[in-house]
Amino acid sequence: MANQTDATLQQQISALEALLQLLIKEARCLQSGSITELEPIAAEKERLYQNISILESQHRTQAPNLTPVDLRARRKALLQKIVQHNQLNGQVIGALERFNKGAWQVIFGADHPLYTDVGTTQNAAQRHLIGSA
Repeated sequence: MANQTDATLQQQISALEALLQLLIKEARCLQSGSITELEPIAAEKERLYQNISILESQHRTQAPNLTPVDLRARRKALLQKIVQHNQLNGQVIGALERFNKGAWQVIFGADHPLYTDVGTTQNAAQRHLIGSA
C-alpha cells in the first residue's frame, strides 16, 4: 500500500512540476505580448488540472499516514509556488484588461463596446450591422 501511495504522490508531483513550468511559460508569454501562444498553454493547463485532480482523488483513497514526509513537503512547496505564479499571471492579465479598456476609452471616448453581441451598433439612431452602411 505504501508503494502505491508513493507512486501516486510521485505522479502528482510530476504533474505539479509540469504545471509550474507551464505557468512560468504563460508568464513569459504575457510579459512579451505573445498572446497567440496562450491558447495551447490554456489547453495544456486544463489537461494538467484534470490529471492532478484525478491523482489527488486516488491519493485521498490511499492511506495518507504511509506517505513519506519528504514527498508531502515537496508537494506542498510546489502547490505554494503554483498559487503564487497563478496569482501573478492573474494580475498581469488584469493589468492587460485595464490597459485595453483604457485604450478603448482614449480611442473611442466611450466605456462601452461599439457593437452589441448580435453585431449591431450600440447607438440606437444608427442601428446597423457590422460592415453595413
